[in-house]
Amino acid sequence: MTSDILIIGGGVIGLAIAVELKLRGANVTVLCRDFNAAASHAAAGMLAPDAEKLTNEAMYALCWRSRALYPDWTRKLEELAGLPTHYWPCGILAPVYEQQDQKNAALLPSARESPAYWLDKTAIEQYQPGLSAEVVGGWWYPEDAQVDNRALARVLWTAAESLGVELKDGVSVEGFLQQQGKVLGVQTSIGVIHADRYVLATGAWSNELLPLPVRPRKGQMLRVRVPESLPELPLTRVLYGQETYIVPRRNRSIIIGATSEDVGFTPHNTPAGIQSLLQKAIRLYPQLQDYPIEEFWWGFRPATPDELPILGTSPCKNLTLAVGHYRNGILLAPITAALIADLISEHKSDPLLSHFHYSRFLPKTSTSMLTHSANFSNGHHSLVALDNSQLSTQDSPLTIAGKTFQSRLMTGTGKYRSIEEMQQSIVASDCQIVTVAVRRVQTKAAGHEGLAEALDWQKIWMLPNTAGCQTAEEAIRVARLGREMAKLLGQEDNNFVKLEVIPDPKYLLPDPIGTLQAAEQLVKEGFAVLPYINADPMLAKRLEEVGCATVMPLASPIGSGQGLKTTANIQIIIENAGIPVVVDAGIGAPSEAAQAMELGADALLINSAIALAKNPPAMARAMNLATVAGRLAYIAGRMPIKDYASASSPLTGTITK
Repeated sequence: MTSDILIIGGGVIGLAIAVELKLRGANVTVLCRDFNAAASHAAAGMLAPDAEKLTNEAMYALCWRSRALYPDWTRKLEELAGLPTHYWPCGILAPVYEQQDQKNAALLPSARESPAYWLDKTAIEQYQPGLSAEVVGGWWYPEDAQVDNRALARVLWTAAESLGVELKDGVSVEGFLQQQGKVLGVQTSIGVIHADRYVLATGAWSNELLPLPVRPRKGQMLRVRVPESLPELPLTRVLYGQETYIVPRRNRSIIIGATSEDVGFTPHNTPAGIQSLLQKAIRLYPQLQDYPIEEFWWGFRPATPDELPILGTSPCKNLTLAVGHYRNGILLAPITAALIADLISEHKSDPLLSHFHYSRFLPKTSTSMLTHSANFSNGHHSLVALDNSQLSTQDSPLTIAGKTFQSRLMTGTGKYRSIEEMQQSIVASDCQIVTVAVRRVQTKAAGHEGLAEALDWQKIWMLPNTAGCQTAEEAIRVARLGREMAKLLGQEDNNFVKLEVIPDPKYLLPDPIGTLQAAEQLVKEGFAVLPYINADPMLAKRLEEVGCATVMPLASPIGSGQGLKTTANIQIIIENAGIPVVVDAGIGAPSEAAQAMELGADALLINSAIALAKNPPAMARAMNLATVAGRLAYIAGRMPIKDYASASSPLTGTITK
């Protein structure tokens, strides 16, 4: 049994992704253990990025974008399914009990894009009669909304069915069949199922299949009903209170939630949980105490340690993650579907995804920056034990566009006398990023035959470059080809490009205007752009502003070996940059590499100095050591320069006549 894409998980997230991928022409199968047990059915359906006062900016941006998709998204689903989702842009009211609450609540909305209005006691009572006498005012969030989560789940299931998505309910997934970083299939209760690509969307149960930090957070809820004796609905606003929320539906039911209990998968409602909910809800809206109770239920939210979702690529190159949405699964369904579908069908990674990558939970090992040690004791045992942690200082890995690297030396593949010499040099350099000229590989230019097969792309991150491009238009086309080349070599999530626009054949100086034009377009297309530029601080800042992942100022002309000729400008760029600065071109000796790192550069890209050395592998090792030494010296902080001498052995305390 084979399917192009297999989605594991039939809740709102899994179904939303399935519908989006199917609409883009994919062949999709969804495996669902128990459709009615999904967390989607146990939610309240609030779409409340403003009322929740999210403090994480990336999470707020994700939620805000998703809420903006809701009107068109639900309309499309309703047309496909022929059923209503009961999306209701009703706004959310957040009452507060004390004046101090008003001050605290006022801090966040004022800085956000969505409007928020403070209502004093008189205004809030007119806006929503029946609130507790303890309420002193509240915030009105007009752009927040709600949807009937159970109706939405039914609509998604029906829409997927109508589109031809293969839905398999009652199927348990027991494990992944993996080999060499790739999923070959999934073992299920009905046998092994194979696909080309897989999506994990199993909510609170994700940890049963992969070692992801997703834990169940139990939430108890209940529903009451507005008595028929009341001709009109007395409650028309969602109330987002302290440790409780009250969500009125147009069908006269009112949802009250929710507890938050770290009790694993312990089932059932409890008297303590329900009592707590009722007490808080009645305090906020007293007349609830007279409404008949219709239903109790519970569900399990998929919580991560930072309460943010895990989205995007995984350690397996054909497995994508969409888990850990915690209390915002309903809200985030449309944006999750769009971003995951972009990633899978178009190999386009939205910059927001980097904030939700699983790698943020990997242990931060204190790797020593000194990768080699030497014995200077001259045969004598050291009297003092030196812990390498004293030498490694508080450094962090190099991070570019959300991807981390331990090595700060990048190398190239050009100008070597043989493929073997290039292979040996890259190994000796300990580099993790290798830049490759897309055009030379495609045309099999001299020295580039068999290059794609010569390196282990499971261990080395490819940096396609647009070398040979004289205009922005050429560079954009070649960048797109480079992304496809990286995919063919197994790096499906690689959206990096080293941008070079060089119309000058003699001095090979980059065109600043063409570089900026190409960078703006490539950033829009989802590339992580690493532009090669002259050491121009203003251009560097402008490239950062348009969204480039790094800037790469030249030290001196390409291949000249002149060393650092632009030191002053590079220092200005480093001081003002909020993204990594990679010194590129012109470095000819390890001493110059160390000097560039001592300035505070985040990394170096060195090709000619290694490839044209008499012994390239030895020079590659020397450049590695120089890069490490320069970085360590920069972090350690050099001594101040003085205009006068200062004895290393002071005269104080010496024996005199």
